Amino acid sequence: MPQVYQMLAAVASVLMVVPLLVFGGAAARLTVARRDRRLAALRLVGATPGQVVAVTVAEAVLTAVAGAVAGALLYAASVPVLARIAVGGGGWFAGDLWPDALWLAGVLGAVPVLVGISAVVGLRRVVVSPLGVARRETPPALRAVRGLLLVVVLAGFGAVGGGLAGMGRAGLVVLLVFVALAFLAINLVGPWVVALIGRLTVATARRPARLLAGRRLLDDPRAAWRTVAGVALTGFVAGFLCLLNPSPAALDGGPPDRLELAVPPDRSAAVAARVRERLAGMSAQVTVRHAETSDGGTDGGPNGGDGPARDDVVAAEVPGGAAAVDRARTALTGVVPGQHATTPADDPTARRLLADLRTGALAVLTVSFLVAMTSAGITGASAVLDRRQTYAMLRLAGTPLRVLDRARRQETLIPLVVMGGGSLLTGMFFALPFAMGVGTAGLLTLLAFAALGFAGIFGASALSRPLLRSVTADPAPRPD
Repeated sequence: MPQVYQMLAAVASVLMVVPLLVFGGAAARLTVARRDRRLAALRLVGATPGQVVAVTVAEAVLTAVAGAVAGALLYAASVPVLARIAVGGGGWFAGDLWPDALWLAGVLGAVPVLVGISAVVGLRRVVVSPLGVARRETPPALRAVRGLLLVVVLAGFGAVGGGLAGMGRAGLVVLLVFVALAFLAINLVGPWVVALIGRLTVATARRPARLLAGRRLLDDPRAAWRTVAGVALTGFVAGFLCLLNPSPAALDGGPPDRLELAVPPDRSAAVAARVRERLAGMSAQVTVRHAETSDGGTDGGPNGGDGPARDDVVAAEVPGGAAAVDRARTALTGVVPGQHATTPADDPTARRLLADLRTGALAVLTVSFLVAMTSAGITGASAVLDRRQTYAMLRLAGTPLRVLDRARRQETLIPLVVMGGGSLLTGMFFALPFAMGVGTAGLLTLLAFAALGFAGIFGASALSRPLLRSVTADPAPRPD
């Protein structure tokens, strides 16, 4: 059982860490358009590429250090609350939840480094072509090869996914690698899909708001993708977890009127005969379920398989309800010395595992949604600031504020519906080899994702509305 929890913890870590890395990269690119124009101006007046990189890295790293320290302090304040979360039948000690000093120092050092690298990568256009940035030339179109990468990942997982469930730790490692690749592929293909959505939106637009939204998606698909990336990646998490969140019947292992005894394979026939003799007057149906060896073969004795032999299970289906089961249990006392016949309902392990699965799924989804909503709010506000001059020009041209606001909402909601639904289906595809059946909890997970995803995006959009009104209150052109 500890190995099961370790495997689940590894899966949960990948489901949370990769979206956090994506969010960190998006956060490092906030207000990138205004920053690029300022740095391009510095390059045009004589600043060297090294000076531009140094200024950018210093700004990004200092901000990242402050954020990392603030995050560590917030986590420290949250430890007493997190210790109350019950897993494995009990809570936690606060010391168990606090990382080792080396790990903490590593995280505090890794965050600024990753943010600095992300900021430097975004400077390529400024360093190579500052005049193009200053003139606001449209960057090259995204290539369809991005879509092929996701297809390759899906095809690769489809080829090997069916055998992962029986591969143990090796299967877990392969699963984690493919899940991480799927996250990265979705993040890479996202801007290309947004650009494609922009073309279709422009072609089918019948009103000014829809046309503005489509042109904006087509003009800067990367910025539009950053606004919905968090929710789209959370859709993958929700789709993955909904198939790993079964109903209680899926984990009970059998009906409550079946008594079971575990016996060595060489004694199963004799024990089954004694069980039939003890239950002769109760119309019980006795069967023997032969064990499997560790290599997947059926073990029928000492030479029945290459792996270590496991116990067979002698089962007796007893009709007549709970009273008949209790009488049969008493009659089978002593059939196997030191062992009592039990029903699947007598073992609390499955129900405890189910409860822990639900707790873990709720924790992962809560963190994912918090990251997604934060990402949507911040990137939405930064998009308004990046386009303040464009909004000002449109207001001077006579465009009503409500049209601008409607266009801003549509350029977020249209990609969200497409990419959120696609990511959810992708997550379900990756969970199929390990699916335990979709129960009520799994369906509620899907419904909650749809409701919270749209509510979060609407909320983030509403927070940006006052900022849009502010930047268009005085539409006269002014230097940035």
